[in-house]
Amino acid sequence: MRTSASRSSRVVALALGAVTSLAVLSGTAAAAGMDAPYAPYARAAAKVSGTGSVLASKNVAAVSRGTGTSQAGVYCVRVSDSNFDLSSAAVLATLNNSRGGITAIGSPHGYCGNATDTITVVTSDSSGNSADRPFTVAVL
Repeated sequence: MRTSASRSSRVVALALGAVTSLAVLSGTAAAAGMDAPYAPYARAAAKVSGTGSVLASKNVAAVSRGTGTSQAGVYCVRVSDSNFDLSSAAVLATLNNSRGGITAIGSPHGYCGNATDTITVVTSDSSGNSADRPFTVAVL
C-alpha cells in the first residue's frame, strides 16, 4: 500500500510540473510573439497592413510601396538575407481579413526596381481593381 501511495504522489507531482511548465512556456511565447510571427519553418515572413506598415516580421528588412507604378496595392517586401534565392523559393501570400486578390512575385520586377532580394506583392479588391489590402507573405 505504501508503494502505491508514493507512486501516486510521484504521478501527481509530475503532472503538476508539466502543467506549470506549459503555463510558463505559453506565457513566454505570447510575450515574445509581438514582433515576430510564429513561422518556425519559413525562411522569411511578414504580416503587413494595407498602408504598408509591418505588423510582424521574420528576416524581412523593410516593406515599401512600389516605385515603378502609381497604382494602389503594390508593395515591395525586401528580405534581410541577400543569400535567399527568391526566384527558386516557394513564395506564398494571402490577404488578411479582406476579400480580393493577391499576387506575390519572387523574381525581380519593375514595380520594385528589379531588386533580386525583394518580393513584389500586388493586391486588389474583389472586383479586380488595384486596392490596398493587408496581407501576409512567407518564403519557404
